Amino acid sequence: MDTKPTLITCYVNPDLDGVACAIAYSEYLNKIGKFTIAGIIGKPHDEAMYVLERFHITFPAEIADSKDYNEIILVDSSDLNGLEGKINPEKVIEVIDHRKINEAEKFVNANIQIDLVGAAATLIAEKYFENNISISKESAILLYSAIISNTLNFKGGVTTDRDIKVANWLNSIIQLDDNYWKELFIAKSDLIGKKLNERIQGDLAWFIMNNKKIGIAQIEMIGAQELIAKRINEITLELKKIKEKMNLDYVFQNTIELAEEKNYFITDDLNTQQLLEKVLNVKFDSYVAKKNNLIMRKQIVPLLKEELEKN
Repeated sequence: MDTKPTLITCYVNPDLDGVACAIAYSEYLNKIGKFTIAGIIGKPHDEAMYVLERFHITFPAEIADSKDYNEIILVDSSDLNGLEGKINPEKVIEVIDHRKINEAEKFVNANIQIDLVGAAATLIAEKYFENNISISKESAILLYSAIISNTLNFKGGVTTDRDIKVANWLNSIIQLDDNYWKELFIAKSDLIGKKLNERIQGDLAWFIMNNKKIGIAQIEMIGAQELIAKRINEITLELKKIKEKMNLDYVFQNTIELAEEKNYFITDDLNTQQLLEKVLNVKFDSYVAKKNNLIMRKQIVPLLKEELEKN
């Protein structure tokens, strides 16, 4: 009999959604008689750290890789790139994610749940709600915060009625202030000094589409216009270094201004600019293109895939 717990984890260097799902789903499964542990590989994003520290929530176990576990459940993750070789896909028995572009078929031993909602946290919260399982205040705070973050306070195009429904249910339990979203977004807007490059590197995701390798960094913040005005050269230099190091064909940063509900796309690569102008109907002025209404990386990726795979 296997006495080791099942590992609940997400992609390497996870954001708030990944951390919240790992902790909350481990709690859920343990409450229905499973033996699991939440584990995180790498360094969580600042926003996740803020919520854990702000509400004195126990940090999940730090693990190096999956070698000490026989069974793994992935939450907010369904592609091999984000796992960086740290997880053996054959050990994965369940995948829960919310991305249209995924590699779920590569986890051959797993039950798959891919639902196109705003946050993977919504899918975990629904399991508590629909099965009438009590949820701890800590997990409710994490899931609620993740839904706010991933849906951009319900203003992002990825938002669904399901996100709103469970978020309302969660907040009926924890009763956070209506302005909590501002507190959460301000926490991830501090990009002083080296934090800017660390954020670009830490939240870069890359994809292969029709043999073209594209890297997309995403920063969600308040004060994007000021950041760009003062530090555009640092941003483009970091993107150029990443492009060369990873041998990318395209690279850009999607900077989401949360207060003004705008996107700023940044790249000094001419081919990338031309691709984005065509796909997103934007116009670059020097290294920056602006777009009203919020669009997230998970929405941009399918559009790029469709364009790059036309020929």
